[in-house]
Amino acid sequence: MFLKDHLKNSIIISLCSIVLLVSPNVTAQHKKKVKAVVTTDFDESKVPILIGKIETYTFTIDRSRFLLERGYDVSSIENALPEIERRVKGFKKRFEKRGQKANLRSLNSSVILLGEISENLTSYKVLLSGYSDQLTKKNKEVKKILNDQELNVQVEDSLLQTQLKDVVTEAKELNKSQKKVLAKLNLLTSRISINLFQTQDLSSDMVYLSISKKINMWSQEEAPLFQAKPSEYESSFFDIVIKALERSRKILIIYLSTKIDVIVLSLLIFTCLTAWMISNKRRIKKLGDSESILSQVKFLKKSIIVGSLFAFFSYVPFIFGNPTMSLLHTLELFRLSLLCFLLLPFLTQQAKVMWFSLFGIWFFYAIDDVLLDSAFGERWALFFIGILLLFLCVKIIRSKGNLLIGIESSPATKALVIFTIVQIILSLSFNLTGRLSLAKIFGVSAVQCLMLGASLKVFCSIVVEAIYLQTEAYQSSRFSDFINFEALQHRLIKYLWILAAVVFFIAFARNITLYELLINSCAGFFNETRSIGSFKFTFLSIAIFIFILWLSSVISSFISFFFREQTNATGKRSGLNSMMLLIRLAIWTVGFLIAVAAAGIPIDKLSIMLGALGVGIGFGLQNIVNNLVSGVIIAFERPIQIGDQIEIGNKSGVVKEIGVRSSKIYSSEGSDIIVPNGDLLSQHLINWTMEDRSKRVEFTIGLPYHADIEMARKLMGEKLAMNEKILTLPKPTIVIQDFGEYAITLKTQLWVADLSHAGEVRTQAMNAVKIALTEAGINLQIKPLN
Repeated sequence: MFLKDHLKNSIIISLCSIVLLVSPNVTAQHKKKVKAVVTTDFDESKVPILIGKIETYTFTIDRSRFLLERGYDVSSIENALPEIERRVKGFKKRFEKRGQKANLRSLNSSVILLGEISENLTSYKVLLSGYSDQLTKKNKEVKKILNDQELNVQVEDSLLQTQLKDVVTEAKELNKSQKKVLAKLNLLTSRISINLFQTQDLSSDMVYLSISKKINMWSQEEAPLFQAKPSEYESSFFDIVIKALERSRKILIIYLSTKIDVIVLSLLIFTCLTAWMISNKRRIKKLGDSESILSQVKFLKKSIIVGSLFAFFSYVPFIFGNPTMSLLHTLELFRLSLLCFLLLPFLTQQAKVMWFSLFGIWFFYAIDDVLLDSAFGERWALFFIGILLLFLCVKIIRSKGNLLIGIESSPATKALVIFTIVQIILSLSFNLTGRLSLAKIFGVSAVQCLMLGASLKVFCSIVVEAIYLQTEAYQSSRFSDFINFEALQHRLIKYLWILAAVVFFIAFARNITLYELLINSCAGFFNETRSIGSFKFTFLSIAIFIFILWLSSVISSFISFFFREQTNATGKRSGLNSMMLLIRLAIWTVGFLIAVAAAGIPIDKLSIMLGALGVGIGFGLQNIVNNLVSGVIIAFERPIQIGDQIEIGNKSGVVKEIGVRSSKIYSSEGSDIIVPNGDLLSQHLINWTMEDRSKRVEFTIGLPYHADIEMARKLMGEKLAMNEKILTLPKPTIVIQDFGEYAITLKTQLWVADLSHAGEVRTQAMNAVKIALTEAGINLQIKPLN
């Protein structure tokens, strides 16, 4: 029986081993034999233990072999590494040969490209390190199998003996294959480490050279312009332009090949925004007043796609983060070409000549900005182009008429042109004195600032027009009410101009080669650890904390708007505000916790802060906390809701809003009464509409003693029954209230369905009663005159 079960288990193990085998073994690199331990008297009781080991080791071998064949694919790294090595060698060769002659733009582009290569190499190194650690761990498991002497025993069962030999054989082959792959990974890691070191070393040298050039560019680099001679320059202006354009093309290819994910993301954003604007415009065209609506649109009326493309080339440089100057100029070329198309219908004839002249000047400076070497023709071209730009700027300032048709000129235009004049004067001065680097920097910056100012104005207008199309396309939408164009237009323009000012400042810093210094200074300012006593913090953590709290308030306001129902004196009761209040409290609480976690504030420090806050609450914030807690109680208990007619103290009105700290009541006089939530719970509160909106109204009349009281009551009851606004249940009651000195007083009580109509119904009822009694010959009794 034992041999039968033994044979059955052996067959099962063999079948499992055959199924789990994935691929043939790799050729061995290292040979090592394990001597078999010959056992003549093998204990048969150890067979189950031996079978268990075979099962475990077989599974370990198969899993390790599978990972070896499928889990360590480094083909992409092997394919990319030769190209990276070629690029690094090319950068190193060019830097050693022409590094001292490279300008700041060229050095900056090279540093950016080397940074991209360094990031790729670092990611490859991390990946290979993970592979190597995992493979080393698996190899230790295989070595453990090879060192197990119990696998070399001699057993009588031939099938079991074969399985033991197979496990040892497979372990040896797997060990050899693992060592071979591990050697391959180590070789790749070594190549990557070498290239990474060279890349970082080369980048560091270029950074130091850039710093040296920035320091030395204030000194004279070449002969003054009027003393310069053609023989002092190696190449002609045309030759260095051709070389620079070819090099810029290669830089673009290299840089964009590493930014496929950014390109896809930017195209996705462009597609979504374009589809959104096209959809809005199509909806507007279906409206009856589409012509009057579209007449308010300037740039998006002619072509949505062109406007969206212009916006795309305006914001896409910020998606790339830190693009090379070649890519920036390429994107600017597309942007300004589209800007020409958008501005052309709004330019006067004189403005068209000036605009296309500015475009040509920008094109010259953009090409000159990427030149590696200087030329005699380049210096004179810089001088004459600078004079032309200066003339155009003066002409813009002295122009008496408006250069634009149908578009208001910006108040910042004059300041922008003066700023451009200052820079171009500096450029001309530096060129005349032989400081070519500064001449090119300020010349490029001058025309860039002028063209960027025009681009930002049009971009802001397109954003405003896009939101305007949204509000008009969905006039009845709740979302369109939230972004009401009339209410938000001035605020939106203000925010857009603030954003434009920030973009302009960043672009100017990049133009004058201070962008890196600005970024490093800001990073150092925000990331530097500061301390107050034992508490350590950074301004970055504070900024994150404030931003998340601000974002929570925006989300809370957004939700508040969509939950809120506009109420007035005739509004209906709504329980949504209580839910909204709880949601807003939850958003604030979650936002605060996320802000604390994102800012890295320690929990123990937070508890100390909350303890200090508790002391402050105990001394001076009782009322505020009372109102906050009362707001939460009102949200759960719901004694009042939006639309309720309430009275509290000597105040009465309709509940308009239930806030976290206070609630708003709309009085019958048209004023908004702000009532702290604590007062709503601590004072006597009368809620007229807690169950329904019905209300009882009453009035009294006096009849003379000789009048037929029962007849009068009957006539009054019939007249009241004819009024549809008076409820039949409860039925109006007319009772004798008092026997007065001069008259019998009758008191009438009736119910109306909506208390907002109570005054009107009471007036109608009193008037109807008077008419009915007069027609019946019953006059109302008045106090006789003395």
